[in-house]
Amino acid sequence: MTGTSGVAWDDAATRRAWWRQTGRSLLIVGVCAAWWTWYSATTVAVRERVALLTVLFFVASFIGMPLHLLAELPNAWRVRRLLRAHPWRTVDDPRHGLSGHARARNVNDAWFEVPDPDNPRRRLPLIIHAPLWWSRRMDRKAPADRRAQIARLWYCGLLDDQVVIAASRTTEDAPRRLRHRYLRHSLLPDDLDRTDIPRPDPSESALSHPATRRVLRRRLFTRIAALLIVWPAVLAVQIAEIVADEGHDMIGLVVMGALLEVTLLPFHIYLVVATRRTARTLAEHPWRPVGCEIRSRGRQQLIKAEGRTLTPSPFRVYVDERATGLWLAGGPEGPCVVSVPGGAKPVRVAMSTTDKRRR
Repeated sequence: MTGTSGVAWDDAATRRAWWRQTGRSLLIVGVCAAWWTWYSATTVAVRERVALLTVLFFVASFIGMPLHLLAELPNAWRVRRLLRAHPWRTVDDPRHGLSGHARARNVNDAWFEVPDPDNPRRRLPLIIHAPLWWSRRMDRKAPADRRAQIARLWYCGLLDDQVVIAASRTTEDAPRRLRHRYLRHSLLPDDLDRTDIPRPDPSESALSHPATRRVLRRRLFTRIAALLIVWPAVLAVQIAEIVADEGHDMIGLVVMGALLEVTLLPFHIYLVVATRRTARTLAEHPWRPVGCEIRSRGRQQLIKAEGRTLTPSPFRVYVDERATGLWLAGGPEGPCVVSVPGGAKPVRVAMSTTDKRRR
């Protein structure tokens, strides 16, 4: 493994790779926006001549614009933030796989093993959700030339939270395919008896803890942004079809949009409300370490802590079952929030129905 001096953003090749990726996304969004601006201002006769191009731009806009606005451009911003704060590290031919790591919560999580900066003899797992380009090259059955494209792994960031990964051949000194990834394993150390994780400050609210505040802000921003972008776009497609399609040959788009609005929009709004409730609970209570016992009952997970039986609410969200201790924020009654030590994985929990009946 080699480490570069200074931060990764100081490297000219890194900046070129970032601008190339970001420029491509901006170009796609700009071209699609310019086309529809021109299309809305032209005459019907001209529109009939460009019907085929209109279909192509509709497909590109329907798929490409949400992808680049909600994924690629936010990815570019997160990549730049980490590149400006951390140096590159590289490792040639790291052990990797698409599934099966012992610390992965999901059997399908991809992983790389990299040297621990503090102890090069020890290997740390970078457990991630691999993008399609990466997974096709991480597959053991992939052609040798394709696997050679990720022979050198570039990574920088926080090895207990989030990293930027990039790839290149071992003969190349410039990274490609810069992707921001949140690591998918918990902050629990390999040895559960270790006590090197700082204890929370009981005089401050849980939301003031830096890792917790960062996670809640990210969740709330992404969910509100999606709410303000996706659903107005669906409504705009419905209105455009009703106004422009006199024969209503594409009435199916209106019906499909209505079904999405009836089924998924209330769920999306609830996610935003639930995130605000979680933030309010964390703002009113401090983190406190508690001992716990975690077990499963069918598809439901039960967390026994402080004499109560808690369950993730309202959905089946798993906490690492190896945990013997968690951080908890909340009152003795009612909903509260738990997290693995470190406060970066807050999960809203409520008293289980079995526990309520006992009381």
